[in-house]
Amino acid sequence: MSFAVKVDTEAEREWHDAVRWYSGDNPEVGSRLNAAILELLREIARQPERFGRATKLTRKAKVPNPWPYSIYFTADPDQREIRVLAVWHGARNPDELRRRLR
Repeated sequence: MSFAVKVDTEAEREWHDAVRWYSGDNPEVGSRLNAAILELLREIARQPERFGRATKLTRKAKVPNPWPYSIYFTADPDQREIRVLAVWHGARNPDELRRRLR
């Protein structure tokens, strides 16, 4: 049985900004990134525990290459819910990410 996935506002903005940026030169590239994120979210919903911990409460799932993004999320097994906290580009300042994952 799958978990429900809820995406925080900041994470949703990061996701859409990334797709928009990659679509700038070629809309197909943005569509491929979007599809990769959606597929990873389906995998997270099926088996959240398969992904390693980033903090005590947060897990990290890497978007497959060539994409430089990771999805940071929490899983509530009692509520069967995934909460996406960030869709994070690997080159961004990690201090901001640490602040959000507290």
